[in-house]
Amino acid sequence: MEGNEFITSIVALGGVPLILGLVQLFKPFVTDTRFYPLLALGFGLAINLVAGWALGASAASDWVTALFNGIIAGMAAGGLYSAGSSLKEGAAADKTDPLHEGDQHETD
Repeated sequence: MEGNEFITSIVALGGVPLILGLVQLFKPFVTDTRFYPLLALGFGLAINLVAGWALGASAASDWVTALFNGIIAGMAAGGLYSAGSSLKEGAAADKTDPLHEGDQHETD
């Protein structure tokens, strides 16, 4: 895979939106939200290992690079998904803030 390091990096970084889309596509089949980050990690690994094979990875270091790029892309996609869902839920999701429990304030 000599000379393809730039392409490999682009595939790894460019795969994050693809992974997000695939996780969204599989949402109806996976109802437990705890598995979405694992699903993103699996898609990241699969995409980058297939890309490594398509780019002609032959040495063990090429496969290790593809593996780590897949892990990073999957974790990035999982983090983006988690951040987006946290922002969507808003302040009501903050379980440590007693003011939002039942939305009753001392001055009400």
